[in-house]
Amino acid sequence: MQMPRTRVILLALLVVSAPIIAGCLESFKGNQAPAASFTVTESGTLKADMLIHFNALGSDPDGDTMTYAWDFGDNNIGQGAATTHTYSSSGDYTVVLSVSDGEFETTAEQTFTIFSADAQEPTAALATSKMNNCDDDDPPASGTYILVWLCDDMEDTELEYNPSTTVTLDASGSQAGGSEAWLVDWKWDLNMNVDSDGDGNKANDVDAEGETFQWAVPAGEWRVQVTVYDDQGMSASEDSWVYVNARATWTTIEIGRNNSADNPRVEFTFPLTYDLDDSHKINRVKSRLVYPEKDPGAGCGAPCELNNRMDLYTYNESDEDVRDTTQTVDESRSDSDCSDDDRCVSMTSSTGDFRDFCSGGPTPSGTCLSETWKITVANNEQHNAEIGELRIELVYK
Repeated sequence: MQMPRTRVILLALLVVSAPIIAGCLESFKGNQAPAASFTVTESGTLKADMLIHFNALGSDPDGDTMTYAWDFGDNNIGQGAATTHTYSSSGDYTVVLSVSDGEFETTAEQTFTIFSADAQEPTAALATSKMNNCDDDDPPASGTYILVWLCDDMEDTELEYNPSTTVTLDASGSQAGGSEAWLVDWKWDLNMNVDSDGDGNKANDVDAEGETFQWAVPAGEWRVQVTVYDDQGMSASEDSWVYVNARATWTTIEIGRNNSADNPRVEFTFPLTYDLDDSHKINRVKSRLVYPEKDPGAGCGAPCELNNRMDLYTYNESDEDVRDTTQTVDESRSDSDCSDDDRCVSMTSSTGDFRDFCSGGPTPSGTCLSETWKITVANNEQHNAEIGELRIELVYK
């Protein structure tokens, strides 16, 4: 039986068209539009005749090659992920970035106020200061930044150390640009390395406002920035590092004897942040233990005295033994501040330890975020003993 000719033609068209339709559907389903945003390198007042640097932050979820087109709002255009432009006159200009993956195009826009080339912008000033450390030693003479030391005397029952303080951020020294202008606003970015508002631009965050700001912070380091604005809408910025170091001191803590019925250890915990990506990293942790060389030895009879031996251990959040003092012989347990009747032993963990002993193993960027580490003091003898002093020092600068 012969099939009608029109039906044969229809089936042939369906067979030929099927791969084409499937391919189109697969392309539509598989490809996603790119994301687009951009930043300007220059901060503060933008002026005519100034070379302004524009930086695209476009990304494509499919990894497609992208092209970038710029419309600067003054009848000028540009190309490329990074470009520059100079405005010849003052005014408000809306810049539009178009990002394309060849199939989809996404745009982002921002409006900029360009002031005249001779405009007098304000001056931002952020007051800096440096504290002496807990031994009253002078801070480093070089460098300009804010350095705070916390020196905490701990109770014997306070085995968890969580240092915090309030830092005064002061921009009262800022000035308007001319005698006819005045400052109207002070805006603070409390961590220039973090995009706190999630818009893809780290440079435009506003975390606090005011000529001065009382900032409650734990031990750590941050790069902060103040931007001041005058009544004409012009602005200027100033930034500084803020470091908060801390030291905890315990005295006269008794540790049980080393036998099967007792745990001859006392654990002291502290926070640790080593974050290279956000430039918030601890420099070192220093601990120092002082204990009597001899113990009166209750029950052994005068003039009997028992030798003491204690050790320090550093553990990370996964209870890995990062560093300890077990290999330090008694004869080396002394320093310039150690009395003749005491043993003094110190231990320092630095960047290599923090990079290699993040909980779960080292990370490619060397980042340990918000972990709790601990210093353990162990009594190695079979009699109770007493710590003369333990210090744990968290040094960010």
